[in-house]
Amino acid sequence: MKVRELVDNWIAGRPGYLEGRVRGSGHGESTLRPDIGPPVTHRLVTRPPLAGPYAFSRIPTPVWNRPRVFLMHDISNTWLFTNFSSGLKGETVLRKSVPDSITSWVITAFSVDSTYGLGLIEAPRKLKVFKPFFISVDLPYSVMRGEIVAIPIVVFNYMDRDITADVTVEHSGQFEFAEVSNEVHDNGPKLELYRTKRVDVKANSGAGVSFMVIPRELGYIPLKATATSKIAGDSVEHKLLVKAEGETQYRNRAVFLDLRTVSSLTTNITVDIPKNIVPGSEHIEISAVGDILGPSIPNLESLIKLPFGCGEQNMLNLVPNIVILNYLKNTNQLTQAIQGKAMRYLEVGYQQELTYRHKDGSFSAFGESDESGSTWLTAFVAKSFKQASEYITVEDRIINEALLWLSEVQASNGSFPEVGRVSHKDMQGGASKGLALTAYTLTAFLENPEAQSKYRNTINKGVDYIVRNMEGLDDLYALSICVYVLNLAKHPYEDAAFGRLEFKATTREDMKWWNKTVDKDDKNPWFNALPRSVDVEMTSYTLMTYLRRNLVSDAIPVMKWLVKQRNPEGGFSSTQDTVVGIYALSKLAERLLTKENNIAITINYEGGGRSTMNINGANAMILQKHLLPRKTRVVNITASGTGFAVIQVSTQFNLNVTGAWPLFTLDPQVDKNSNENHLQLSICSGFVPTKESNESNMAVMEVSLPSGFTVDRDSLPSLEVSQNVKRVETRNGDTMVVLYFDKMVRKEYCPTVSAFRTHKVAKQKPVPVSIYDYYDSSRRARVFYELRELNLCDVCEDEDCGDLCTTKPGVPGTRGSRDPNGASLVHICTYLLIIPVYIILTRT
Repeated sequence: MKVRELVDNWIAGRPGYLEGRVRGSGHGESTLRPDIGPPVTHRLVTRPPLAGPYAFSRIPTPVWNRPRVFLMHDISNTWLFTNFSSGLKGETVLRKSVPDSITSWVITAFSVDSTYGLGLIEAPRKLKVFKPFFISVDLPYSVMRGEIVAIPIVVFNYMDRDITADVTVEHSGQFEFAEVSNEVHDNGPKLELYRTKRVDVKANSGAGVSFMVIPRELGYIPLKATATSKIAGDSVEHKLLVKAEGETQYRNRAVFLDLRTVSSLTTNITVDIPKNIVPGSEHIEISAVGDILGPSIPNLESLIKLPFGCGEQNMLNLVPNIVILNYLKNTNQLTQAIQGKAMRYLEVGYQQELTYRHKDGSFSAFGESDESGSTWLTAFVAKSFKQASEYITVEDRIINEALLWLSEVQASNGSFPEVGRVSHKDMQGGASKGLALTAYTLTAFLENPEAQSKYRNTINKGVDYIVRNMEGLDDLYALSICVYVLNLAKHPYEDAAFGRLEFKATTREDMKWWNKTVDKDDKNPWFNALPRSVDVEMTSYTLMTYLRRNLVSDAIPVMKWLVKQRNPEGGFSSTQDTVVGIYALSKLAERLLTKENNIAITINYEGGGRSTMNINGANAMILQKHLLPRKTRVVNITASGTGFAVIQVSTQFNLNVTGAWPLFTLDPQVDKNSNENHLQLSICSGFVPTKESNESNMAVMEVSLPSGFTVDRDSLPSLEVSQNVKRVETRNGDTMVVLYFDKMVRKEYCPTVSAFRTHKVAKQKPVPVSIYDYYDSSRRARVFYELRELNLCDVCEDEDCGDLCTTKPGVPGTRGSRDPNGASLVHICTYLLIIPVYIILTRT
């Protein structure tokens, strides 16, 4: 039986109604089997046209030529989809609470019987869900602390008489009610436990009021609104997200505690928080786990903080899940819950990656919008799909055509040139003659047993090219990948190359790693403040070579350095370093697995604070977390017992200042035709050349919008066709625009972002625009912009405005004030009420 919604209004249903569970039953008893888990948004085309063996994949891309309908939330079209046995009596009863929304549902059903065959319901039945009196609260996605936001509340009356309702908002202690007199005369806040307004609502209509509040605490604060009348009442509670001013920064300090040869040890971790942070924005957390991959496993959906909206970055939905599944299976720790979660990500990642496929079998960062496929990405996809085929259905044709395309683009000298655009410049190389890319491409053949025999000539030509050109190779990145590939190919030159790689290692204390040389005169602080993706990649490749050479004890110092570079979620800075790093660590973790973990950890911090954690065989995979006080700057850790553990101190804080040492020019300007209801923002940006390069790798620009504004979606297509912009995304409820560039050069590009005001907010804080190199965290810039400041008189309504907001020419803060150019700044407070009309459409 299926219950499907015909028309949904803009009132979101309460969470939880889609939960379900499966109940067993004895023979002949009535059974009910609701679907498990939340609904999945149906996409009309999950694969590009003509991609895939199934009938639906032959359907051309659908054309929607009907009027577009914009809703204020995602519709969950299907509320209930269930099957059950009617038992021996041929009947059963289904009881379910309907979703809390004013709408109509259509019930359809069919039956299957061993005697009578297939039976269908004579006609669909309609179920109308209705409520005669209710209220709706419309909140912005987020606001910043200290801003003044108008909370609109609409009271709906579908009864046959006019009513008068009292609308009350309760004071939760985390915000203040705004008062015009306080803003004008700078009076202190007045304590109000609640605020009530009276509104007259006509029959079969609605009326609105708004409440002005000033959030004072960070996080989600509760807002409870109640409407009462003589004959009806309703109450709702929502959460308003309050953010700190500025841009959030993330840092992570990790240490590997090795108690396999000692009984106890002590270490200190410094909490690195600058002095110029936004007050109160600190969040400090310490965690411990008895498994090297412990931080990664619960965060498979958020291993990195960056957006991933192109073909290479989408692979983050695929490869880490394969690595985790392999690791847990090989160590007998795989559970159904983790397997189910990872398999879902694999399916989604696989289907999405197919949208970046070209007709010739290659893949590129932005699919058919690119002129040609990419050698690098095609190799990455081919070897990853082969690994995924162990868990999900992957068409052999997809892998075979990718490998065939790679073999055809191989040059006569054995190298693999980059045919498409180079998103990752270190992979292409300069003086290294493309050795890194050639070696990387060869891994797609060498790690595929079936391809090794079929493409033996291709492999031999590539390996010979690497050996011929490795003499005098100074590029550590290329050297690390080449040594790994020579080991895969079992080439005799690998020993000599490995010796050269060992000689170039950096060691400090009990750690060992390989890093790209930085000019001594380069004072860029980001080199040391943030892990460099290229360093993580080359160190990970070397760790894999260590393990293939069975140098497990020598690999421990390398692993300790890699663990220190991870972010709180168990990933690294970008996609490639995360994929390679997690794979290398998983291979070492398989060798180090122990069931004898029994460690007692004591954590001491300033002010005499103390926390304890215990790690044993039963909870080794569980990531234990403790929140530390905001003022903590040094953490002392004492551990005793046997085994090993990973301890990490994760911090986040906000900065509201321009980023230091920018390697991009960045100049956001609010256009003159902007006003309080419409924002037109032009952002000019270019790359600052360095000794390393005159252009960046793929660059990403993140444009945050002021509180109360959301992007004008109709303007996004024009952004996508602007120069060098390859993709446009929105995040955080359309309050952030993300632009992807193939690369940035010295010449500035100036995209324009348009947005509309959807909520009234006064005293808006400055918001950031940032741009960064996706594959090099040292290249970044951050600049803030702000709108003309609005005060409470600009956004208040009716009695909230009082006499102080009446027209007073020349008096600042009143509606009659004028700007220096003589333009009137009079703002008329009106309230636009849109009452939804529900039309039920049926197909004949």
